[in-house]
Amino acid sequence: MTTIRGRLATQVVRALGIKRRLRRLAEAEDDPAAFNERLRKLRRTDRRKPPLAVRLRWKIQEVDVSGFDLFVMARNRSPGRRALLYLHGGGYLFGPFGTEWAAMRRVADQSSYDFAMFLYPRAPEHDAAETLEVTRAAYRSMTDRYGDGGVALVGMSAGGGLAIALMASLRDEGAPLPRCAVLLSPGVDMTLEQPVGDLDASDVLLSTEHVQSAGRVYAGGLGPNHPTISPLFGDLSGLPELTVFVGSAELLRPSIEAFANKASEAGSDVRLVVGQDQQHTWPAAPTPEGRKALQQIVEILSSC
Repeated sequence: MTTIRGRLATQVVRALGIKRRLRRLAEAEDDPAAFNERLRKLRRTDRRKPPLAVRLRWKIQEVDVSGFDLFVMARNRSPGRRALLYLHGGGYLFGPFGTEWAAMRRVADQSSYDFAMFLYPRAPEHDAAETLEVTRAAYRSMTDRYGDGGVALVGMSAGGGLAIALMASLRDEGAPLPRCAVLLSPGVDMTLEQPVGDLDASDVLLSTEHVQSAGRVYAGGLGPNHPTISPLFGDLSGLPELTVFVGSAELLRPSIEAFANKASEAGSDVRLVVGQDQQHTWPAAPTPEGRKALQQIVEILSSC
């Protein structure tokens, strides 16, 4: 059962009208001027620099990766033995958010990991092919620091989909894979091929219109069902150990469940964690349920 604070958080998100604003962005997809203006307003809540709570407790190195910022946070002057590379959410269009910085700081504080936040290329200024290539470069920068097998991946929402595309591309070229990956409400199918039923109504953040539009904008010259954009349609064999979190009330649940089943059938080691009555990206929420999920993530990273 959802706690009182958890239910209150859901009502606050609903009252903020974020879902309506994202739907309005999707409605302007074919009007570049209107789309860019609405996106500009949505990006006002982005947190593109480490917040004070991180700056006070961590030594931060800002690394340029093909013109994009990779913030590497270490406890000491020299890097630790291992690190988590975090790929943020935001539908490939905006982000990261303050809640993401707070969640990853908490995970890193309670584990033996350094952590890094990569501000990957976003649509519509950049497309999926470029984003994947630059993210591969960021991953190589991390393995140069921490060694092959010294990096774990954590991806939220769109960042979860990007994490899967990254792992598949590394596998295809025979490159070293992350030690493990934790995916929080990952965007595995931007076409939403799986029937969603009443989840379009119960999800207080995402709508079918927004997800499908974001997939088209991000795809560039690729189709939105290309595995780089929608990893559900790709080869899911040979991936590292995966733990996937999904809320039972979120729009992406059917596609995430299909992804977990397909990856498992392909021989990959997948654990699916379903938060009963939880919303999209609930592990990052400042609620008892979110804190419990973050503790699970700490335990997963500590044992992988």
